[in-house]
Amino acid sequence: MEILYHARSQHHEAEQRYDARYCDLDTLLAQADFVCLILPLTEQTHHLIDAAKLAKMKPGAILINAGRGPVVDDAALTTALENRTFLGAGLDVFEQEPLPVTSPLLRLPNVVALPHIGSATHETRYNMAADAVNNLITALTGRVEKNCVNPEILPGH
Repeated sequence: MEILYHARSQHHEAEQRYDARYCDLDTLLAQADFVCLILPLTEQTHHLIDAAKLAKMKPGAILINAGRGPVVDDAALTTALENRTFLGAGLDVFEQEPLPVTSPLLRLPNVVALPHIGSATHETRYNMAADAVNNLITALTGRVEKNCVNPEILPGH
């Protein structure tokens, strides 16, 4: 399988290890069979995938968004999927969460929608529970060291 990728910077280790090829986003959209979005939401990535970008996708391609919902313009995505601009989409995240039951994305036959469960692996859930227990223990002993939302209230800060 040929692996194309686009990122802010090249990942030489991935290129060597997986024979991946760095390319610009337009090239990736035009050539990839599967476009997997796993990037954070920033000012630069908000609606990165808009109507113009969706129009550049290969007709038989599938878009997968497992990163952040607002990276994709849901209205543009709905239109592109209704018009069969490309084959389909697998979505774990949406612009609005939870996705309203009235969303047109839920009625499209070429969409698989999940309720933001990308982090629902056994390992991730175990680590989340372990962090919660450790945070509780450190808080009860007065030693809040990490994961504190408002550290400015702690003595000595």
